[in-house]
Amino acid sequence: MNSQTNQQQSHLLPDGRPIPRRITTNPQEKRHYENFTPAGFFDWRRWVPLLVIVISLNIIWWRQPLLHTKALSGAALTWQFIPLFGYTITIAIAMTLMMTQNFRSILSYLFLVLSTLFTFSSLIQTRHEIFTLLLLFTVFFIAIQQTWFGLQNWLGLLLFSVLATFAIPISIFYVTNNFLTQRFIWQLLPMLFGFGFYFTPILMPNPDGRKLSILTLGLFWVTILSHNVGISTVFIIIFSLMAFILQFVKAKIGNWQHMGYVLLMALSMLLIYH
Repeated sequence: MNSQTNQQQSHLLPDGRPIPRRITTNPQEKRHYENFTPAGFFDWRRWVPLLVIVISLNIIWWRQPLLHTKALSGAALTWQFIPLFGYTITIAIAMTLMMTQNFRSILSYLFLVLSTLFTFSSLIQTRHEIFTLLLLFTVFFIAIQQTWFGLQNWLGLLLFSVLATFAIPISIFYVTNNFLTQRFIWQLLPMLFGFGFYFTPILMPNPDGRKLSILTLGLFWVTILSHNVGISTVFIIIFSLMAFILQFVKAKIGNWQHMGYVLLMALSMLLIYH
């Protein structure tokens, strides 16, 4: 009787939930069980990470383009940004659902479709380069959820970092000014390596990812030190160290872990771009 009870308990998580089935048998693609959403639909533990991650991502994407635009021409937000803002909100929700549901979220496809619909607005569609960039970003999140593409690794991290850095900020800046500056693009480098570092444990929550995070952390530090050195740099380094340590925390913190990475990145970007 005891052996039967122990066998049943071995198939349960510490909180009593059954161990989720895996689609893939590749051990490198298996993720920690605590990454699955443990809360019910109406539980605040589901909605707090969603809200924080969506707000943090939009801060990351919108702050630098608007600051650079204001420095150039003093332009302010207008109603023309509504389709673009709708895109960033829906794509951020889709990203959050994927991150908190082990990159296998059926509901995320609904928001990916909504984000695609926003790209077909006249404001975006008439600017073919912007339309293509945003559409590629959406397609990437469809592809990364398909295990046969094998994008939940360093290649997927590289593609994600490039698309997340250049697709939305460049779109915001171009829609505002109808041109791009080389200085603006160079200023996006800290964001590029920030996405590379802070999302390493999200896309690769395994020993390979922890090894890669040492490299991405070093590249991020080199970038911020070459960008601007001041008292804010100390806090950025502290935030990045907190994110590095967070991936070794063994507590079952679930969605809060992903929320921590994105929130720390948003705080870092607020200090870098000011």
